[in-house]
Amino acid sequence: MESLVSEPPVSEAAPPRPPALAVQAPAPPSVEPFTFTGKAGEYFGIWVVNLFLSVVTLGIYSAWAKVRRKRYFYGHTWVAGANFDYHGQPVAILKGRLVAFAAFAAYTAAGHFSPKLAAGIALAIMPLLPWFLVRSFAFNAVNSSHRNLRFHFKARYRDGLRAVGLFVVVPLFGFFLPEADEAMVTDDGGPVDWFILFAPTLAFFIVYPYVVAHLALLRINHSRFGTAPFASQARVGSFYWIYIFAATLVAGVAALLFNGSTQLWSWGMAFFALVPFIYVALGAILFGYTQSRTGNLVFNTARLEGRVRFRSKLSARRLAWIYATNAAAIVCSLGLLIPWAVIRTARYRAECLSIECPGGLEAFAADVARQVTATGEEMGEMFDVDLSL
Repeated sequence: MESLVSEPPVSEAAPPRPPALAVQAPAPPSVEPFTFTGKAGEYFGIWVVNLFLSVVTLGIYSAWAKVRRKRYFYGHTWVAGANFDYHGQPVAILKGRLVAFAAFAAYTAAGHFSPKLAAGIALAIMPLLPWFLVRSFAFNAVNSSHRNLRFHFKARYRDGLRAVGLFVVVPLFGFFLPEADEAMVTDDGGPVDWFILFAPTLAFFIVYPYVVAHLALLRINHSRFGTAPFASQARVGSFYWIYIFAATLVAGVAALLFNGSTQLWSWGMAFFALVPFIYVALGAILFGYTQSRTGNLVFNTARLEGRVRFRSKLSARRLAWIYATNAAAIVCSLGLLIPWAVIRTARYRAECLSIECPGGLEAFAADVARQVTATGEEMGEMFDVDLSL
């Protein structure tokens, strides 16, 4: 029998590994800055005609003036190579302004006779405010567009009520508390007298940041660009910290002026000449700080369909300087430099805002446009009221 000799197995070489594929880092998002191309000389002509016709028509033309103004500012605001468009109709705006004027006139007239009566009228109007607010936001959204895509806003009455409902405490204080002259508030008045005098003002300052925050969140979280929804992660507490710091800043400046009041009074007429400048400076600092910080907070926490990010870099100092010099220019020119001040502010706000979008905003808008076409979404209800001024 032939013996079988087993040979040791031959080890097979392992197959060569394919070369490792280079992991490509995702492309950085495209940054699209906003630009504003309006000019003071161009807008001056629009502003003069609007002012003249509004005066001679006793305010009726103001609705047409608003449409001309918004179309100018929308048309000169650009991002990603395209400008915005405004499609609002003056008659719809006039309806809202007539409603707002009637309410304001009734409140003002009542205030001349009795603060309690004015507070009662404010309480009667409050239940209607959320409804008008929601319709006004919807009107402005659906009449705004970019790249022929309309914006939309959809919210319910309870959403508007949640935003402004707490504001009812201000007229409630005015309605149920005794009037100041009835309280007999004097220099040696007791704590109750001083509470009655300052309670409505204190309630306003406590509620105001809450309302500002919820109005911003209402407007963002219920808006869409075509079919793409907006969303914001801003917290109400962040708004409060902004206004608390602003109030502390103003209180500190006021305390410094009060401590130096004896020396300031010794300046005589020079002190009284400085008072308007002090008010303008304080107002510019206050509004510059609050507007820049709230603007940055709202935009930097906002997203569009989770893909598009907004970047705002408003400077409190720069905005305060713009406000202060704008006020000085308007006063010195007897109001003729209002168009220059408005254009200057709009240009700065635009240059501080940008959008970050993977693939670019143009591709994103094209994708949204395809979604609109696929779903057959129409423009939606044309809301017939706009209370904004």
